[in-house]
Amino acid sequence: MIGLCFVGLAILHNLLQNIIPFLILYCVAYLAYSIAVWWALRKPNGRRELALIIGLAILFRVTLLFPSPPTLSDDVYRFIWDGRLMNAVVNPYAHPVNSPLLDPYDSPLRDLVNHDWMASPYLPTAQLLFAVVYRLVPDSPLAFQVAAVLLDLLTSWLVIDLLQRLGLPRTRALIYLWNPLVAVESAHGAHVVDALMVCLMMATLWLLITKRSRVLSAVVLAAATLTKGLPALLLPVVVRRWKLGPTILYGSLVVAACALFAFGAGWGLTGPLDGEGLFGALRIYGSLWNYNGGIYHWIEVLVTGYPTPGAVPQDVVGPAPILAAKLIVSAALLVVLGVVWYKGRQVADNLSLLRLAMVPLAAYLLLTTTVHPWYVTLVIPLLPFLTPRAGEEAKLNRRLLPWLYFALAVAFSYLTYLDVENLREYDSARLLEYVPLYLLLIWSIWTTRGTPKRLR
Repeated sequence: MIGLCFVGLAILHNLLQNIIPFLILYCVAYLAYSIAVWWALRKPNGRRELALIIGLAILFRVTLLFPSPPTLSDDVYRFIWDGRLMNAVVNPYAHPVNSPLLDPYDSPLRDLVNHDWMASPYLPTAQLLFAVVYRLVPDSPLAFQVAAVLLDLLTSWLVIDLLQRLGLPRTRALIYLWNPLVAVESAHGAHVVDALMVCLMMATLWLLITKRSRVLSAVVLAAATLTKGLPALLLPVVVRRWKLGPTILYGSLVVAACALFAFGAGWGLTGPLDGEGLFGALRIYGSLWNYNGGIYHWIEVLVTGYPTPGAVPQDVVGPAPILAAKLIVSAALLVVLGVVWYKGRQVADNLSLLRLAMVPLAAYLLLTTTVHPWYVTLVIPLLPFLTPRAGEEAKLNRRLLPWLYFALAVAFSYLTYLDVENLREYDSARLLEYVPLYLLLIWSIWTTRGTPKRLR
């Protein structure tokens, strides 16, 4: 059924122009996926079952490659443009896309790059990936879709290997491999930056758990941090195992790579919000981007007293109350990170390490100002490790429910594009996404509170 729904998506071709049919097919696929998850949680480990899971997962992704180029997002054209500049040895942070200084590197796809009034928002590791993909297949959205799928499948291998090492049935990798959100956003959406970030994060944890090399794990997490920055949230989890040397190496690599790319382009940390410099576009993102947030949105509305289904207009209420709302959620995230650091002292086994790694990433999704559907893929590869191992209570499976629900419901944020000439957010969509998520979170945490005890 999942495969048939994906064939339907391929037939629709332009999903952005068919949002309602897309959401219907997505929900049917998710219903079939939920049944498959129920089966995977009860099926004992088996080679045939695992081969079936992997084979169908690959088939799902191949099917979603056909409606190329991506239609739910146009980010791929920024990837192509940055890759073009990198291959021409031009710093992608130096000038906005529409700068006349970049006219010698013009291409037909340049006009499709979103937010062309600013330079690249993507960090150095992502730029290196763009350069490699562009060098192999220039000006091809499909090449970036394939790259995202390959990274996604590498993440799948890491999940399967970790499940085996930690004594969990490998069939539970289905929770990641068959998740419709992961398949759609990688194979169709070409969100190669997120696929790379997630893959490097899981590789970091794999290196720590397999005890291959703490130094190499620090190098890999530095590379992950230099994709979108979010993997730095794992620092409170991993530094206790790294100790001093790998931690210093991590910081040194991040600073050195940033300094290399800031050379000639500037850091972009001060001055006007013109999008230039290494962090110029990210400053714009932090200052102005606001879409489909949960807790943050309602705090912003409460603090400003300006009820709206979308972002509170800063030019109406002023910057001060919006800054206050951002400080509140930032403080909450810092508290979570502090708790994770404290709890890290009590983590004695590798499965607990993976479960703890879920906490700061999940907190980010709950508190951030912007949640596009592909952002939620950040936590999905960790979900199989929330399930109970032999001797633990079956009720631990309840911890899956909030995030499985969110991976379904977040797709309803695409209702914003029902009218592409009049983009808007809907209160009903936000309530559908977040209220059940919060209720499921409270219920699952309350009913499974305490350290999981092995049955006697």
